[in-house]
Amino acid sequence: MSMRDRVLSFLHVPPSPEPPPGAPPRVFRAAPNFFRLRLLGFALTQMLALGGLVAAVFFIRFMDTTRMPQAVVWLVEIAEVFGLLALVFQAIAGFWLVRLDYELRWYMLSDRAIRIREGITTIREKTIALANVQNISVHQGPLQRVLGIADVEVKTAGGGSTGDGQHRKGLGDPMHVAYFRGVDNASEIRDLVREGVRRQRGAGLGDPEEHHQERPDDVREAASELLQAARELRLVVHPERGRV
Repeated sequence: MSMRDRVLSFLHVPPSPEPPPGAPPRVFRAAPNFFRLRLLGFALTQMLALGGLVAAVFFIRFMDTTRMPQAVVWLVEIAEVFGLLALVFQAIAGFWLVRLDYELRWYMLSDRAIRIREGITTIREKTIALANVQNISVHQGPLQRVLGIADVEVKTAGGGSTGDGQHRKGLGDPMHVAYFRGVDNASEIRDLVREGVRRQRGAGLGDPEEHHQERPDDVREAASELLQAARELRLVVHPERGRV
């Protein structure tokens, strides 16, 4: 068993998600530059952690340990070694998590729905019907522009605006919002979603209120027919009164 399979088995990551309703979907993937951007952020955090460890070691080395009990000195040295080993382990494990988080992103788009799954330690999966989509937008930060990637946001009815910080972190996204994160074909995905929404609404699968809202002329015509039926019924019940 490869290291990748062992990590997935240890984290109990489920297999690929079921396709969304409709025709066989198109599957999109995050771009390689999305992985590089995530890896850059991870490397910066590791450098900060290493800098903190080195500073702590130098601080301890410059302390006057002659007055300390030998047992305390040994504990300090053991803590230094343990801190270094923990940092190495965390760097290796963190790298694999960043890589698997990139590889196991599923962006599926059928003619009826969107299904997205992302995350490794915490798996988030959601399905959005195209008939309910109200807004489609593309977000692209400065680094994303340099790397040629962007995020496509798909929002359904009832969704308010989400904070930019929340969008960037990818945490706590509400169920009425879905993101195609780190893609290098954002315009294509946006146009495909728009076309799918247009077809669903053209087929009468959109908001029922849009298709059953009565016009004023229809209301007046229905009221006139109802009044005429009442007059005819009254004539049948009381023929001696004649027509009203």
